[in-house]
Amino acid sequence: MKIESVTDLFQDKSIRVVGIIADPNAGKSNMIYHTIQSLQERYNANIYTYGLRAYVPGTTTIYSVEELEKISNSIVFIDEFYSLFELTNRKKQEQVEKSLRLIYHKNNIMVLCGLPHNFNKFISGMLNAIIFKQCTLVDFINRSYAQRVAFSYKNDAIMGQSTMSIPKDEAVVFDGLHYTLIDVPYMEHGDTKKNNPPILVERQDSILVSRIEELITA
Repeated sequence: MKIESVTDLFQDKSIRVVGIIADPNAGKSNMIYHTIQSLQERYNANIYTYGLRAYVPGTTTIYSVEELEKISNSIVFIDEFYSLFELTNRKKQEQVEKSLRLIYHKNNIMVLCGLPHNFNKFISGMLNAIIFKQCTLVDFINRSYAQRVAFSYKNDAIMGQSTMSIPKDEAVVFDGLHYTLIDVPYMEHGDTKKNNPPILVERQDSILVSRIEELITA
């Protein structure tokens, strides 16, 4: 299968669990919004989301594992999946495994989005395909499938000693056999941070002093 765009991944019937792996603020959410929009433009599909900050028209938002387990014949995007399944609680590990297997067997495609260290050996082992954005290499779980796939990618323009350095307008897609570098356009409607006010605002008296100094030295 030749990957030319992210939607090509979803044509392969053997791909049922996709991981989107990225460092914080490395374009992970933008990747999710781009993927959803691309799917909607090309296919009719039931799409569910969890954890997205911006609502995507034509999708259904869920808020719990109970809702998730009832979904069938759909594509499900789970942002920050680690928090949904409470994977920090080891007592829930068996429960999480049962939930994921149930969702998997109800004819769904799951897209699990998180940080490199969120993909433990169990979750990582479920992945049929991976979409990488910028990742800190040391953050991958040792001997996990995700770590093995990341470290096997040989591209001197991207793979450094400590970082998988992928520009925000690109992503590396691994379809289970091959790596492909694809374009990822900026999705403005999903950028909930663009309107954040500045943390540091210059004082008006400081601006006035700077202006006076400019006039004196002019």
